[in-house]
This record gives sequence, structure tokens and C-alpha cells, in this order.
Amino acid sequence: MNVLCELAAPFVANSAVEGTDVARPFRAHVLSCLRCQARQVAMAKVAREMSAMSSEAFRAPLDLEWRVMSSLEGDLAVARSWRTPVALGAAVLSMAAAILIWRLRPRAQT
Repeated sequence: MNVLCELAAPFVANSAVEGTDVARPFRAHVLSCLRCQARQVAMAKVAREMSAMSSEAFRAPLDLEWRVMSSLEGDLAVARSWRTPVALGAAVLSMAAAILIWRLRPRAQT
């Protein structure tokens, strides 16, 4: 792939998505370059398929964020093993706070 193809690529993608002609500076190149023409046809097909899917609603699994973050490596990684202990610790802590508040509540004198 040559430099002109690389420079034209964003304009080819834009024209494929919008269904318009490629910007004037790259139009002559795209008309003569089979690679750019193939790229434009492929991107137009993807744009049509994505447009057809836009009416469909998909729900992500509830634990998707945890699965993604725990599969990462490096600074963004989240240990897989600490999710359950933290949830259990939070539940125990909230129970202890509820009991403490209940025990220290003011009682009516009879």
C-alpha cells in the first residue's frame, strides 16, 4: 500500500459511511486504485450492516466490566480474587454498623 492510499484512507472511509464521493483531492486516486476501491466497498458494506443493527438492543452482562478489567495486564489490571472478599467484607461491615446503630438508639422512657 502506498502513501497516497494511506492519506486517502480516512476520506474513503468517510465517503463510504456517508454514501458520498471521496473528497476532491483524492477522488482521481480512488477512481484509479483498486485497493482503495475495494476498501471503500468493504467499508460501505460494514456501514450498511451497522446501520441495520442499530435498531437492535443488546444488554451487556452485569459482570462485563469485572471480566474485562481482570483480564488486563499491567496498571489497569484488577485481581480476580478480591471481588468476593470485598463484597463479603462490605456486607459484614454494614451489618455491624446496623447493629451498632440499633443498640445505641435512644429508647423511650416508660
